[in-house]
Amino acid sequence: MGSKGLLVGLEIHQQLSIGTKLFCACPPVKSEEFPYHFERRLRPSQSETGRLDPAAVFEYSKGKSNRYFWSPESSCLVEADEEPPHQLSKEGLESSLIVGAALGSHLVDEVHVMRKIVIDGSNTGGFQRTAVVGVGGAFEVDGAPVGVQSVTLEEDAARNLGEDSGSRHFGLDRLGVALVEVALDPVSGDPEHVARVALHLGRLLRSTGRVARGLGTIRQDLNVSLDGGRVVEVKGVQKLNLLPRVVEYEGKRQRMLIRVAERLKSSGVRCWHKDATAVFSGTSAGVLARAVGEGGVVVCITASGLAGVLGWEPEQGVRLGKEVAEVARANSLGGIVHSDEFERQGVSQAERDALAGLMGSAPADALILVAGKTETVNRVIPHLESRLEEAAKGVPAETRAATEAGETRYMRPRPGSQRMYPETDIQDMAISAATAARVRRDIPEPWTSTVERLRKKHRLSQDLALKLYDSESVEDFEATVVSLRLEPSFIASVLVDLPARLEREGVPAAGLGVETLKAALGAVGNGKVAKEALPDVLKAAAEKRLSVEEAISSLGLGTVGEQQVRKVVRSVLDRESKLVADKGDGAFSPLMGAVMGELRGKADGSLVARVLREELAKASAR
Repeated sequence: MGSKGLLVGLEIHQQLSIGTKLFCACPPVKSEEFPYHFERRLRPSQSETGRLDPAAVFEYSKGKSNRYFWSPESSCLVEADEEPPHQLSKEGLESSLIVGAALGSHLVDEVHVMRKIVIDGSNTGGFQRTAVVGVGGAFEVDGAPVGVQSVTLEEDAARNLGEDSGSRHFGLDRLGVALVEVALDPVSGDPEHVARVALHLGRLLRSTGRVARGLGTIRQDLNVSLDGGRVVEVKGVQKLNLLPRVVEYEGKRQRMLIRVAERLKSSGVRCWHKDATAVFSGTSAGVLARAVGEGGVVVCITASGLAGVLGWEPEQGVRLGKEVAEVARANSLGGIVHSDEFERQGVSQAERDALAGLMGSAPADALILVAGKTETVNRVIPHLESRLEEAAKGVPAETRAATEAGETRYMRPRPGSQRMYPETDIQDMAISAATAARVRRDIPEPWTSTVERLRKKHRLSQDLALKLYDSESVEDFEATVVSLRLEPSFIASVLVDLPARLEREGVPAAGLGVETLKAALGAVGNGKVAKEALPDVLKAAAEKRLSVEEAISSLGLGTVGEQQVRKVVRSVLDRESKLVADKGDGAFSPLMGAVMGELRGKADGSLVARVLREELAKASAR
């Protein structure tokens, strides 16, 4: 289904490739071990306008502390918020300015670092440091301009290591790593177009030579709205191929919420709640029985006019009941049971009747059961009632997270404008006209020119040249072309096509790293194995954790010379003499397959083809 009327604003967060973090001299490396840790509880505070940020209040209400794990190899007192930040990295600033210049942005005259309140625990100080370096700009996708709103230099958050019942765990190795954020004007909600915009921007960023590569170095956030409605922020789309699915899902989710609001616009929704634990003292409903058995409570919320609405699914996979359950889970509660699914969840008719009497509810009202520890349930009830009452208003402005399945789930309310204020520990930095001019001169060639150069120089197809540019193997490709006497197209195919093919066949991706691929190409170039045998060699190396040489040996492979090839060819020709007599040169293809099958990857295909043609010509002449 399409996404007519849907607008999507993209925000791309890309790590910069610089030698230090943004506000200290620590290297941006990933630590495998954390010998030290400390614990903190962050609290919301009023902004300079005297108001509290709603997202900060929401996170604080979860009642969790934050445990931070760190190693001296990747973190220092700056990350721990025990020492003031050092001056903004000049290398990081220059890199972000080059990105802005490549996008045609107006570079600012002076950089002012700001603090943006973040109280989900991902920053030890309760805020993220960020600075706008450029505004405006544009690029073209599918023949239409895509506007740039801003280019921002900021520090990355701490790495999420998981959580337990009382605390969230973070690694400080990623905290403070330099990021460039590019925020775009909203574009049409056509899912494939949004993905092409993100792909083009990603390629443009890589063309600057100033951004990091690899898994986890780029994150795409979306700001999605339908027909001018309220904006929903979707965070953390790390895989480009998920973007169309996330946009499609968010479109149908918002359409569902609008249709629900249309059903409720004349009556609205009113909520009230009571303790219903006594009703379920002997229940057979599993989730409720478990809560009562563990000493918890069951609270019933009545939502006027919502009977039949919570379970209604106008499009597959989107229901108001699912929305409300996500709010419960985001508040550390397992979920809810509502009256549209009482029968399926094991709530009896007698229990339903008892609830209706307790609550004084009408047949048109929905009943929502919330079960768990008393403290948790009491904390969550106001959030659930607020979400139920919002059902009459349409799409709520909120922050959601993208899932691996391409859906979105509730995280927290959207932050307000009062979350930003000046950073007083860092001096403002002036950007002179000379610096801006130098930065614009340093813009590398456009990515389209790089792809075209690869294509022409090495006689690659357009598709293969694009795949090579999108991969992390361009430099390895260029070096291998110089060092080995192999066809560039074959080298490129091994580096970017063969791993994807083997992964689809179930070969572990971890065993198909670039060093293994280069070693396999070296084995072909040095005559140790035929190129036709590379898939089997790499499969054995990855699955059995062998070196390339060990894999070749384990398969009994290795190359044979022309004399042995000729011997095998003559044997096949003798065996297939009738085929040769009947078809002559037309027998080449089936004979080639038979010879290659006998050689089992021990000879290069071009050598086999040459010898076969020679021997076939002799046999046909007799």
